[in-house]
Amino acid sequence: MVQERAERTRRAMVYAAAEEIDRGGYYGASLASISRSVGMSMGALTFHFPTKDRLVEAVQALSVSMVRGTVEAVEAADAVAGADAVDAVAGADAVAGAASVRAPSLGRAREMVLAISRLLAGEPVVRAAVRLGWERPSQEDWTAAWLPRVGELLVQAHADGDLRQDADPETVTALAAGLVQGLHCRMCAGADAHEALGQLTRILDVLLCSLSAPGPGGPDAPRCSPGN
Repeated sequence: MVQERAERTRRAMVYAAAEEIDRGGYYGASLASISRSVGMSMGALTFHFPTKDRLVEAVQALSVSMVRGTVEAVEAADAVAGADAVDAVAGADAVAGAASVRAPSLGRAREMVLAISRLLAGEPVVRAAVRLGWERPSQEDWTAAWLPRVGELLVQAHADGDLRQDADPETVTALAAGLVQGLHCRMCAGADAHEALGQLTRILDVLLCSLSAPGPGGPDAPRCSPGN
């Protein structure tokens, strides 16, 4: 019971620190402002986190955990959807069905980018980690927890023929990262999260559609369905 209460207290302090950093950055967040925000004395705060840097480390660790959890959730949802569809395929068609039901890599990359974007828009912990990366370049880049997986999916999409042959997966990955970073900039400027996410989704779909390989009807029939 005591340990659980201590963990809840620490988590509340980390969230309070994240909110202060999200609003004012590393240099705008002080231990005094964080203690006021969480409603605890300075002594209680420094008992758990003796320095601001220790709090920053906790914010970044929680952010990485959230991002990795989101990546795993997207992967798990895709695997479950595929398994459910395979269960519906009978007899000799089961093997062929298993190959066809898993979402194309291009669509999975899209879902990964959108899931990370929703997390960024909704979680001050993640936004604080992004801001810390800008203000303190020595800190680990938050994209390391998700962008490599997007890159892998885009490489696979290119190999599968879902991306145009002249669409370099590394460049497309960088464009996706830029979109997500742009979302953070809009959030910092006070944009409405729902509106900003809607705009990002539309831009991402235009980007992926323009880079999709032509459909079966030839070069004038683009296979433009990254969301399916």
